[in-house]
Amino acid sequence: MISFVDWLETHPFFITEGWDFEKERMSGVGQLKLFPHQKEILKYCLTIDPSKDRFPYTTALFSCPKKSGKTTIAAAVMAWYADAGPDHSEIYSMANTREQARARAYTDLCYHIGQAGGVAFKDRIDFSNGSFVQALPKEYRNIAGARPAVTVFDELWGYSNEDDFRIWTEMTPPPTVRFPLRFIVTYAGFYGESKLLYDIYERCVLKGIEVPELAHIQDDRGDPVCFTDKDRTTFVYWDTISRMPWQTPEYYNEQFANLPGNEFLRVHRNQWVTSREEFIPITMWDQAVENGKNYNLTGPLTLLANHPARTYPISVAVDAGIKHDCTAVVGCYYDPVRGRVGVAFHKIWQPTKDDPIDLETTVEQYVLELNRHFRIVSVVYDPTQLHRSMTTLKREGLPTIEFSQHQKMIAATEHLYELFKSNALEAYPSDEIRDHIKYAMVENKGGGHIKLVRGKNIRYKIDAAVTLAMAAYDAVNRGGVDTRKKTVIESPYSDWTARPQPQILDYKNLPEPLRPKPTWKVWSI
Repeated sequence: MISFVDWLETHPFFITEGWDFEKERMSGVGQLKLFPHQKEILKYCLTIDPSKDRFPYTTALFSCPKKSGKTTIAAAVMAWYADAGPDHSEIYSMANTREQARARAYTDLCYHIGQAGGVAFKDRIDFSNGSFVQALPKEYRNIAGARPAVTVFDELWGYSNEDDFRIWTEMTPPPTVRFPLRFIVTYAGFYGESKLLYDIYERCVLKGIEVPELAHIQDDRGDPVCFTDKDRTTFVYWDTISRMPWQTPEYYNEQFANLPGNEFLRVHRNQWVTSREEFIPITMWDQAVENGKNYNLTGPLTLLANHPARTYPISVAVDAGIKHDCTAVVGCYYDPVRGRVGVAFHKIWQPTKDDPIDLETTVEQYVLELNRHFRIVSVVYDPTQLHRSMTTLKREGLPTIEFSQHQKMIAATEHLYELFKSNALEAYPSDEIRDHIKYAMVENKGGGHIKLVRGKNIRYKIDAAVTLAMAAYDAVNRGGVDTRKKTVIESPYSDWTARPQPQILDYKNLPEPLRPKPTWKVWSI
């Protein structure tokens, strides 16, 4: 069987974006050309050992920073084996989800097949020699009895639970296959969670031995990047530096500015990180308080009778814990003219073992009282504990809206993070909220996404941080507008002489681009 590198020299693998080595720039549609270090590494681990009539390792792991071409190489490996390997080979493309299985290596393979004149289906590609490539998510029950010649795992860091271990076991290269291979492309994972990947990393990188034939390929500290375990069953290329010409300082500056620190280290430096980290430095909250002082926001609006923000539409968020967690209510306004989000007020109730929170006499009464003095345009809440209370408030005419912690909290967390980062939040001094912000952690959800979570010490509460994220997210999405009222803008060409005199509206009911100029008339119906 021809080696992978030699096959690429004589069989073009078509890609959507290739590198022009002569002009040193991306050239668009082209063919896969390996860089020198890739050639050496892949030649070593993807060439049949004639003395054993098999690959030198049944498992090969190719790990390097994001945007290093791992996915394209994985697609090319599948095409190579389907073409040059034994007839009737079963080749599987495994990923974290069904969508990912289709969207990454398998999609690159489909593009190549189409350019080469073949036909690729949604989840499967059949070849004339009887071999096939099947794209699968990590659902072990669906592939029991498979006889994989090659299994390509994309982003193994996401395999973390018992079902993932079962799919890994199910796809073990069988001894009845002549040239079995398990090929993995991934970057680093999370300590304590990405157990499958970490087991390989520990056996080969931390406790294994370096590969003498590739010892000259080193990182920026002069350390080797190619390893094997002591039994020489698994090969690992684990690189922490960027070797591709398109991985420019400008690209990394942009990524560093837009990703949480741990996530940047994980995907762009290929370093192991914890899945939880500090939400923000507490100095960012202190700066938000300084911003509030500049707007005379010296305390909650409930105590500032003449503050201009009292007339703004306010989004209220509620997060409840009856027996263990505390219950928090936070209100936020958004001023689109100044581009600022402000903390309007808050209230926190702490239950005790013998005195759980009575939502009727706490949350319900407090929100109803707020509604008498402020323009409450929404009450967003997690329905887990608050369904009955929100039903009561809805009957009282308040606009209650469910806010799923699973679906929306990632977006709300990232939005609040950006408010702090862009210095667009203004707050009043509050030791309670400050403590909740201080102890708030974020969990990396992959792809640069984060979600507010509690730290390991359950004594530290973060409920005010959660409700602040919910309220701020809702306030900005409403654009600082009271969306409960219908608004009509008179056209300068309309004739209202036969209609009753309209009632002029407060301009704040309109989004900023539609707020009236001096010659307009605005009213509600």
